Amino acid sequence: MSFLNKFQYHYHNKYLDALSDSKNYSELLSYLEKLSNKKKIFHDLSFKYVNNAIQSLSDDVSNKKIVWINSYIDEDKKYVLSFLENYLSKFNHMSQTIKSYQDEIDEILIKSEKIDFNTLINHSYFFQWMIINKQKTPYKFISNNIPFFSTEKNFNFSKPNITQSYINIINHPYEVYKFIKKNNNNDQEIARNIFLNLDNKATLQEHKNSSFYLSKKGWHTNTQSWTDANVINSLKGKIISKKEIHTNSYETLSSIILHLIQSGVEIDLNYDYVDDFVKNNPIDQDDLNNEISSKERKFLDKYVYNIIENYDPL
Repeated sequence: MSFLNKFQYHYHNKYLDALSDSKNYSELLSYLEKLSNKKKIFHDLSFKYVNNAIQSLSDDVSNKKIVWINSYIDEDKKYVLSFLENYLSKFNHMSQTIKSYQDEIDEILIKSEKIDFNTLINHSYFFQWMIINKQKTPYKFISNNIPFFSTEKNFNFSKPNITQSYINIINHPYEVYKFIKKNNNNDQEIARNIFLNLDNKATLQEHKNSSFYLSKKGWHTNTQSWTDANVINSLKGKIISKKEIHTNSYETLSSIILHLIQSGVEIDLNYDYVDDFVKNNPIDQDDLNNEISSKERKFLDKYVYNIIENYDPL
């Protein structure tokens, strides 16, 4: 960092320190936004102050917010992501490409970094605030497979003052397991380990600027985290099954747009747009073929049976 940059950093840091000490967090975030053209100073000072500021505030922290599109495996949300990109393109103020959470984080980092699950947890508000800060449209749609989490210091995956709503797509656990098994040479042991995250290992994901060592946990843990009633209520979540998308595409996709509207997203529900998409994009039926044995089912049921029982569409 040059002498001038160091001087500017310490000057702004002193002022932000005073705002933080006086708990004037709204002014702190507004001041930081004015520094966004000073890339490194903005990044470093945001990293220092944003998490605590957002944690302390209940009011919205920006006029832009995140909409999460969640599923345990990416395959299960492909059709919904394609639909939303198509639908949003009809509205100039909403058009965007929906990228993964990791891709979005990768784009806001100013240097190559290794991000593990603890870093993601402890700085989630910072990452999300930086993402929406560079966003041009009022809502940033993000594809995600990380579970909702809460830390001992009461930091959560996200908060209502930075998240507008979310859609969580659930596929039947047997189908998810079969998909994983098929992609791992039908190896039952590997499939069970991935599906249930039995060894609790993080997987390496290389991105353009950074490396991520993350775990999406087991299917049961991930699914329970996003279907928790408190999470649904606080972040305005909607849970849909992949089966509903396959068997009732038009109504299910329409209900997604309706949920976004009800959660405060400023967009219209145009049934013709939905109908055109469904007609022009027939769903490919899953061709897994490899059934699971009664022994496999019995093993999986120890972890997933209660979720299946409590959620009718499964």
